[in-house]
Amino acid sequence: MNLQFEQTKLTRVADIEVPPRFYQRMTTGIGVVDELLQDGFLPGSTITLTAPAGCGKTQFMLQALNGLANNGYRTAYCSGEENIYQLAMTSKRIGAVNLNIANISNVDEIANLTKEYDFIVVDSFQSLTTKEKMNQSEKERYAINKIVKAAQDNECCVCFILHLTKAGQLKGSTLIPHTCDVNMNIDIDYDIDDTARTISFSKNRFGPCNSLTLYLTSKGYDMTSKVVTSDKKYASTKNKKDIIKRDILKMAAIPHVEEIASKYNVSVVYCGTALRELISEGKIIKKGRGKNAQLSVAS
Repeated sequence: MNLQFEQTKLTRVADIEVPPRFYQRMTTGIGVVDELLQDGFLPGSTITLTAPAGCGKTQFMLQALNGLANNGYRTAYCSGEENIYQLAMTSKRIGAVNLNIANISNVDEIANLTKEYDFIVVDSFQSLTTKEKMNQSEKERYAINKIVKAAQDNECCVCFILHLTKAGQLKGSTLIPHTCDVNMNIDIDYDIDDTARTISFSKNRFGPCNSLTLYLTSKGYDMTSKVVTSDKKYASTKNKKDIIKRDILKMAAIPHVEEIASKYNVSVVYCGTALRELISEGKIIKKGRGKNAQLSVAS
């Protein structure tokens, strides 16, 4: 979808006619996923999906793509991580057999594929390659600008899978999540079970920031029902995260992430996500990197 972000003159809202393409949505036919998205994926939009290693990013997107394919959409999974045979084994194990998969990591090839497909998953952004000679920062900027523009021009939805460090930090700069329309996250909810996964949004330009908790099984995500917790105070992982974020902002000195995790009986990765969101929201200032990083509440 070409969003046409050009300079415009001030116009009364009542006189602006919103193009029909903004109301076109792609649904997966998977009840809980379509409910999470509310209206579905917007053609031409770009998405990031972050989660710790082994959390189920690939399986979730394979199932979503397969649902879209079953609904008649052309879907593709471009992997620069697992080879096509590993990916095919996983897909067959979870019953996702109607999507197209390939080992493609070249930025220009993926940009061209947006002319042929309705939805493309890029796994992962960090594995993207280009024939152009660039440093890491230049390559990152080139890749995101090239693919996002192609996605908009050709009304193809693109999802970038992003890696996190062991400390729960995003690998690379924040350019990617800031540029994309939607930021999705998957967290392990240890408060429920180590197989419980909460899929949530930290940003969604075209829909609500809903959250959904499902079990990850040997057959992929159990899409038949949501996970319901009995703890009313923490009715969902997102609510608990909001409470942790609120409490952190009240602290005179922000302790190490491990201390926060111990206090709230959650994982270090979970707390890292909460801290990352506060930093991106400008509510916490971070100085330094790694274990020597200093965090303080913004004045």
